[in-house]
Amino acid sequence: MGRLRRWVFERSDNLAGAIYGTILVMSIIAAFDFHEDLWRSLVILVSTSAVFWLAHVYADALALSMNELERFSPGEVRRVAGREWPLLQAAVVPSLILLVGALGLLGTMLTYRLAIGYGAAALVWWGLVFARKERLSRKVTAAVVVVNAAFGIFIVLLKELVQH
Repeated sequence: MGRLRRWVFERSDNLAGAIYGTILVMSIIAAFDFHEDLWRSLVILVSTSAVFWLAHVYADALALSMNELERFSPGEVRRVAGREWPLLQAAVVPSLILLVGALGLLGTMLTYRLAIGYGAAALVWWGLVFARKERLSRKVTAAVVVVNAAFGIFIVLLKELVQH
């Protein structure tokens, strides 16, 4: 159980992967018709996130091999996969939210809104994590948080524009 918890919840230092993954997940959820079947949405979210993660692992492993002028080993691929793991981890909580909705424990619209809301909150959180690690001033921290939040707000606004 400890190993599973580590793989699901502990993140590497790849903050870019966490932010990119969160934006990707929010975009996927926002693309759904909010009257769509939640089981279908869950499958699409998980499979799309997995494909993007695998693509990042593959591309990074190839680039690493080319840059170091040697073939990559299974150990190197595992190391790259671990470094890119936050991209896939970003889908865990939204997937759980969609699962709860698919099981009928939440209404469809509430489920989608909670999943999008979690993504927006996560983007703010990652901005705060970055600012704290970099020991930024309050003013710069606010700017970083606003930029991160702007991605989430943009996705929500885009959804509203497309939906109407």
